[in-house]
Amino acid sequence: MISSRSLPDLDDVTLMVAREQVAGLSHAELAFLPREIQALYAQNHHQHLSDEMAKELAEQTGGWVTGMVLSNLNGVRISGVDTFAYLGRQVLDQQPEHVREFLLRTSLPEEFNVEFCENVLTPLYSGPQNWFALMGLILEKNLFVLPLGDDGRWLRYHPLFREFLQVRLKEEHSHEVRPMLERMVKTYEQAGDWEKAYYTCKQLNNSEALADVVEHAGTAMLQSALVTLEGWVNSLPPSIVIKRPGLISLLGPLTAMKGNLQESNKLLDKAVAVYRKEHNKAGLTLALTRRANTLRLLGNYNTSMHDIDEALRLSESNSTLQPHYAEALRLKGLNLYRLGESRQAVDVLEHSLSLYTAMNEIGRVSAVLMETGMAHRAIGDIESAKHSYQEALKIQVSEKNLYYQAETLNNLAVLYHLVGEYELACETFEGGLACARKSRNQRTECVLLAGLGDLYNEVDEYDAALRAYQQAELLANELPGFFISNYLILAGGNLALRQGDLEGVSQVLKNSQTRIKTSHSAYEQGLWNLLKGRLLLFQKKPKKAIPFLQDCKRSFMQNGRDLESMWSTIWLTIAYDQDHQIIKAREELRDILKSAGVPDHALLITTLQATPFLSGLRSDTQIGRSVSTLLEKSQRLREKLPAIRRVLRHHVQSIQMPVASLIIRAFGRPEVVVNEKAVNMSDWRTQSVRDLFFYFLYKREAVTKEQIGVVLLPETLDSQTLKKRFKNEIYRLRRAVGRDVIVFDEEYYLFNRALDYEYDVEAFDTYLKRAEKSKEVTEKIEWYQKAINLVQGTYLSDVDADWVIHERARLEQAYGTALEELARLYLNVNQLEKCISICQTGLSLNPCNEVLYQLAMRANAALGDRASIARLYQTCKTALETALGLSPSLETETLFRELTI
Repeated sequence: MISSRSLPDLDDVTLMVAREQVAGLSHAELAFLPREIQALYAQNHHQHLSDEMAKELAEQTGGWVTGMVLSNLNGVRISGVDTFAYLGRQVLDQQPEHVREFLLRTSLPEEFNVEFCENVLTPLYSGPQNWFALMGLILEKNLFVLPLGDDGRWLRYHPLFREFLQVRLKEEHSHEVRPMLERMVKTYEQAGDWEKAYYTCKQLNNSEALADVVEHAGTAMLQSALVTLEGWVNSLPPSIVIKRPGLISLLGPLTAMKGNLQESNKLLDKAVAVYRKEHNKAGLTLALTRRANTLRLLGNYNTSMHDIDEALRLSESNSTLQPHYAEALRLKGLNLYRLGESRQAVDVLEHSLSLYTAMNEIGRVSAVLMETGMAHRAIGDIESAKHSYQEALKIQVSEKNLYYQAETLNNLAVLYHLVGEYELACETFEGGLACARKSRNQRTECVLLAGLGDLYNEVDEYDAALRAYQQAELLANELPGFFISNYLILAGGNLALRQGDLEGVSQVLKNSQTRIKTSHSAYEQGLWNLLKGRLLLFQKKPKKAIPFLQDCKRSFMQNGRDLESMWSTIWLTIAYDQDHQIIKAREELRDILKSAGVPDHALLITTLQATPFLSGLRSDTQIGRSVSTLLEKSQRLREKLPAIRRVLRHHVQSIQMPVASLIIRAFGRPEVVVNEKAVNMSDWRTQSVRDLFFYFLYKREAVTKEQIGVVLLPETLDSQTLKKRFKNEIYRLRRAVGRDVIVFDEEYYLFNRALDYEYDVEAFDTYLKRAEKSKEVTEKIEWYQKAINLVQGTYLSDVDADWVIHERARLEQAYGTALEELARLYLNVNQLEKCISICQTGLSLNPCNEVLYQLAMRANAALGDRASIARLYQTCKTALETALGLSPSLETETLFRELTI
């Protein structure tokens, strides 16, 4: 037997190969597979590697066992003099001098390619070098190097070998290190790889050079790595920061994003003053755009626009300042949007978007897409808005930018809300809140909570709406700036008006009048006038209401706010009607019906809220038919609200919603609670009445009494007897749980799903769907656990009818699958005890579930509990043999051997 890392230098080796007397094992054949890595890791370190982690490790090391052993998997470094001595004698010193030098010099970067070598290493040689050939040679000689990427154009040394080479480089060629590091910094800066530039520059121990890198990185990293950038700035000596206007300018937006807008403005005032004095056009343009953004967040829109106009003049004709020009346009569009001039905002934002797209500034493209979507939504262009948001979200997800994902998800949620997609809206609001909290984006968290409040207010969940507004207000109080605070004040007034608290509305309007006027926001003033006009209508003062409603409609229309214009027009129609100006009322209503910019759902919601005032117009000879049609459609929407609230209750995470008036539990012993009081058997009178109730829940379609008789009363053959008995049982059912619970339409009976009820089976199915849709592991675990927690026993455990058995089988299968998925998720995040507990729960239901045995065996292997692995395997073997006459599958047998040998 001959063993060698290269082809043996034997005279007859070629002949031996031809005669098939020699066989070889390639790297691919020797490489550990992910499954084998899991077994090795469980055996040596008593932890479970998830499938994803094992696959990643296999890719990183190529399945190379030495690479895995040397890897810092369990927090223990395998290093020291003996290891380095071995690498020196057996590897480095065995190489030709030119290869040896190449190995040492390429150890400074984490990874390198031909272009990198050309930029950084060329000055160290007297003539041109064939970098590609050198890289191919060290790869061929297996010198602890791995190719990266699909094309293998980048190489990386194993961390321990790289550490060894760096030590030798500093010992033998210390004079080369600093010039190489300086060239590496420039190379990384040119590539926009700011983190590598920064950490490479730190090795130079030059604070001024490091400050240069931070300044250069600032604009790009403000969009994607706020926390990192802030740490870099804070690590610089204060004496350097205070004398560099570029760093002061950078501190401005960093401070603003932490919520300290006044301090941000002071810093940027200082930076602007220094740049003006130095006549630094580029620095001044950048500082002006940054200050304009802070002023915008403070609600000082006019002052912000002044800075923007100056920045546009400075950068307009200078090609090197085009990024600043595009940013100034973006901020101008946002100001116009906040000032209610949405149509103009769309044009300006699209101009900014086209410039950023041409410059391939992907991070800014996603931000401007999101903001352009906001402006499109404001003018009623729903499809364009949705497209913009979704395109922005794709970019942000790919870049893992949680900060801006939160903002885009908020706007997408508002859009779904606007068109009546309540479930999607709630789900998207919740997703946005998760992103905002993880990225510490408090401003967007505040806006998301306000959006949830608006949604709950619209579906008559007033308590939940109030809680959402209160949470938003707590955050708003910590954040300077008027916009969201003013909006929350007016939202609270609108909530009070929906609940009939006219005195509360009056107080809100009185307290907010001055601060709304000083905000100089046409949008906020319009909302204030709308609330004032509606209050006057509720107070039966239509003549006084008309000027306020006219003003808000005029303001909203001038600024392209189609949705808000529609609100104003509905209430102005009512005001004219109540003031006996019927001709003007007709004109207003016709304006609404001609409008194409507002989604039908938004119109119906407003009509629903105004129904008590609009009913009198039904009899008008000219517009009565149109009013009747609107009212009928809005009434159908009202009938859907209980079902909508029930769906929202299944999705809600951040805001607690009130308990339903009817609670139904079918897992385990059947239970029904009406208005917090349990329905006992004495209330049902007989079990057959209770079973009839659950049958209606099971049958989603309407059924006749004859169809019910076949299933539930098969012994009652006479039609008259069936009719009498059924009538009696329906009466008892309605007496026990409420008259409206069962709907009768001609010959058909149906459970009334428009009621405010909560049913554990429906909730179980909903949670499973949420888990399947979720992309985050933690979310999946949360929804699966919620679903499993609902299962307190077998479906209708004391009923053995055929229809029950069918539904029971469906639910048991879904439950078993959910247990498998949850156990696998717990295993992959190393929550091993929870994994084992879930497996035990599932095996008590189905002792022959091999998947659960396998998962439990893996968890016990990670805990180092071989006895439990053997016990599980034996239990599995016995269960399969006893119940099915089968042996464990090949997969189970293989796993058992891997974990115990």
